[in-house]
Amino acid sequence: MELSDFHQHVITGMKQIVSSFYADHHQIAAILPDIIGGLKELPAPDSSSFVLIDIDPSQFLSDGRTITGLVDTEAYIIAPRAFDFIGLEYILDEASAAEFSIGYEKVMPLPDLTFVRLPYRYLYRLLSVQGSVDLDEWLEYKTLF
Repeated sequence: MELSDFHQHVITGMKQIVSSFYADHHQIAAILPDIIGGLKELPAPDSSSFVLIDIDPSQFLSDGRTITGLVDTEAYIIAPRAFDFIGLEYILDEASAAEFSIGYEKVMPLPDLTFVRLPYRYLYRLLSVQGSVDLDEWLEYKTLF
């Protein structure tokens, strides 16, 4: 898949997920056309990276000071860096996100999530990586980046 096809690929996947698993969930199905419309307006991502979709603090092993290992890594995808940051917003608090941002920006600038936040959050919700959270609560979750 070419990076220029990423959003079309996401649209295809979201349609399949909604029809297979959320056809009876009116709220999730009803917002899909708006999400698709928004994705079609987005420019193609300019880069991609490995993204651990179901990232969670329990997946990291530590000696108390540094990360020494990573477990449960079967759900990696290649996606824009912004997609990774959407997932991080759900597992970090404000202080952790601020510290993460400081370290990250020593290497490169944070991605702009302004236009991708809604569609990428919707996709994360379809994937139920943090369980079956109410859609409005999920989409209105605090922004950290």
